[in-house]
Amino acid sequence: MLTGKVWAACGLLGVLCHGAEPANLIDDHIFGKMKRDGVPAAPVSSDAEFLRRIYLDLTGHLPAPAEARKFLADSSADKREKLIATMFPPLPVTGMRSIATHPFLDRWTYWFNDLFRNGQLLEQGINTFYDYLYKSLLLNIPYDEMVREMITASTVSTWTNGAANFIARSHVFEGDGYMMNHEDTADEIAIATTKLFLGVNLECISCHDGKAHLEKINLWLTRHKRSDLFRQASFFGKTFIAPVFGRSPQFMVKDTRGGYDLTTVSALRPKRDAKADITPAFVLDGARAEAGEKPREAYARMLTSHPQFARATVNLVWAELMGQGIVDPPFDFDLDRQDASKPLPEGWTVQPSHPELLNALAADFRAHGHDLRRLIRMIVSSRAYQLSANHPGPWKASYENYFARRVVRRLSAEQTWDAVQQLTGALPAYKVTFSEKKVGYINQTHSPQDVEKTNRALYKILQAFGQCDRYTAEADRRPNMIQSALLMNDKVLREALRVKKGGKLEALLSGEAEQIVEELFWAALSRGPSGVEKQTGAEALGNNKEQGAEDLLWAMVNRLDFLFY
Repeated sequence: MLTGKVWAACGLLGVLCHGAEPANLIDDHIFGKMKRDGVPAAPVSSDAEFLRRIYLDLTGHLPAPAEARKFLADSSADKREKLIATMFPPLPVTGMRSIATHPFLDRWTYWFNDLFRNGQLLEQGINTFYDYLYKSLLLNIPYDEMVREMITASTVSTWTNGAANFIARSHVFEGDGYMMNHEDTADEIAIATTKLFLGVNLECISCHDGKAHLEKINLWLTRHKRSDLFRQASFFGKTFIAPVFGRSPQFMVKDTRGGYDLTTVSALRPKRDAKADITPAFVLDGARAEAGEKPREAYARMLTSHPQFARATVNLVWAELMGQGIVDPPFDFDLDRQDASKPLPEGWTVQPSHPELLNALAADFRAHGHDLRRLIRMIVSSRAYQLSANHPGPWKASYENYFARRVVRRLSAEQTWDAVQQLTGALPAYKVTFSEKKVGYINQTHSPQDVEKTNRALYKILQAFGQCDRYTAEADRRPNMIQSALLMNDKVLREALRVKKGGKLEALLSGEAEQIVEELFWAALSRGPSGVEKQTGAEALGNNKEQGAEDLLWAMVNRLDFLFY
């Protein structure tokens, strides 16, 4: 295995390290394609760049200064592999006390709660769904098992059954019984599950056929009709979702309805064709339930056993860790454009940037029991993940889909504010709504409304930074001028950066000016300051350390290398 210095030297010369030992199958495909097409790779990331990246990606937090110093001082060749191994919580064993909290679990539970839109429509169900996801990740439950359980869960109350909130979340009010619209709800469940677990967006054919509408967007969808959505939704035709008390957000989920009915009035879409075939059939291959098999159980079986389930899952996790998907956006697969050996109509190209890699990752994911931890660890252990964001030569637009360098991203809304709190050491107590639980970081909260009810002004800042509201707004990392204005002028941020009794800044003020600067750089950027940075920072402290430290911390938070990674 080559050392970081050798990798860096190769990259700085603008030459691919084609002879380097790959870390895993990812590198075989990524570097193999770059070698074939003559695309130069960036050098391996510096230890500081890698350290900050792995902590933010796997835990959502910055590394502590002591951890950063220790890692950068370590000269062992396998220190990155060792660090990665420590980022995952141990699996509970018999007799072991449960893990109260762990940064990896906090970060990825929050991510899955965003993905599944675990928000205010569920009220107390938010917490039972959160706990279900957290414990599933703690126990490393196979992902296909998790998905089957969420799709098939039944309950008399979503406030007591966490998994059932996934189905209940798609309910549509204004309907045909208990103020619910049964067919619209079945449609929404079919659309959500196909999108989240297969990467295929059926929204367009929920109102009209694909033909004569989607020819310039998605070839596969042009071959499908609105009736295909009806047949997918019919798997949920017997599933009755209703408030337990009136319009209460506490729901029962039971398979007690007669089936999908084309004659009911939709509150969301045009009138359905009453003559359409609504025999439940899986949209990808037309498969039907086996004799005696319950519709939801049949659907869950077909969905999780289909190769597209693994492909969509590994692509989604890849996009979260690598900055963009092998198929991007991850929820817009065109299934007619996945095979590089299949002829395509003129003007169309294969959709995945690395179709063979996507298939290999999916096959590996299936072969190892749909193990999410193993998938994440494989990606972050790859040389491709560990490349620097700094490319040595001229960058061409044609390089974008090769993963020839790190895709630089802005910190998420949660990462941004949690990083500010780490720097100051002043952790407010966010009360988890509908419980007595209190947490210190945004990515430990159960939903955005925990912050909204604790600190409305901060909630508005997080929304400006692209926080998912779990209702209509997706998580968004795109920078904009509003964010810059808030960072420079907002009273909430300036107050958070003030010296407070018992906070980190107060403890630093007893040291010399250069020591204060040194500690702030390690805390914010996971590295020490350069000579010029140290001198400039010390001068900024001047004769008033307290004011100077607050100003210096404010300047650190506004740096691009703090806000991006």
